[in-house]
Amino acid sequence: MNNIFDIKRFCQYFLYDLRRAWNNYGLSLLLMGLIPIILYVVYQFISLVSGRGTDLMPDPMKFVALFAVLCVVILGAGVKLYGFVTEKRAGSDFVMLPASTTEKWLSLALIVCIVLPVVLFALLFVSDALMSLVFPLTYGSRMLDRDFMGGLVAGVLEEEGVSFNLPAVLFCNWCESILVFTLGAICFKRAKVAKTLLCLFGFSIVLSMLMVLIFGTSHIDTEQLETFFETPDRVFSFLNWTVNIVYTVIIGGLLWGIWYRLRTLKH
Repeated sequence: MNNIFDIKRFCQYFLYDLRRAWNNYGLSLLLMGLIPIILYVVYQFISLVSGRGTDLMPDPMKFVALFAVLCVVILGAGVKLYGFVTEKRAGSDFVMLPASTTEKWLSLALIVCIVLPVVLFALLFVSDALMSLVFPLTYGSRMLDRDFMGGLVAGVLEEEGVSFNLPAVLFCNWCESILVFTLGAICFKRAKVAKTLLCLFGFSIVLSMLMVLIFGTSHIDTEQLETFFETPDRVFSFLNWTVNIVYTVIIGGLLWGIWYRLRTLKH
């Protein structure tokens, strides 16, 4: 059992992995977390140069910046954190580390799925709140304000008697997205992000073809489901089960793929 998982050895390796993650991606993550401050400075500089003076920064711009930050982190974090395992020298050093494959895999999963988003959103929250407090007239209200965070924490969207756990959905979306590009980072030697995107594109084409063969269409709307299941309650129950199964299969498959890749990694 100690050859598979040892809690003391795992804790030591996890701390080492955290330090290495900070060295490899800490500065980039800090830059992403300070985007509200950087965006404000750039916007006001352009406003001053154009002769408008200081101006109130539009809220849509903040949310576009937040979306861009998430995309950049999801696309690039896996490459910066673990892309080195495909290199001959660095990959050999990784293989020779005194930890089992399961311990390395669990450390990777915890860092990309939990540590990374927690640190990122903590930085975004602090920088966003600081700018709103110091420059309330030109920065405006917080992007992550009380209503936004309260709705996120409450996590329940209710409509026509239907509810779903919003934090769980967002967390699952984060996990499946970051794990896809992390798997690509440890599989491909070059052009890791581009090749991963090509694989996703090919997978979407195959999935659409399968749906056409099975259902006769690549798109199924709620009216078709209501016709098939007869009542809205059955439709929503079906959708709920489907979403849970899809997330479980996708995230479980990605985690298994990462474990298998680490298990068979050789140089």
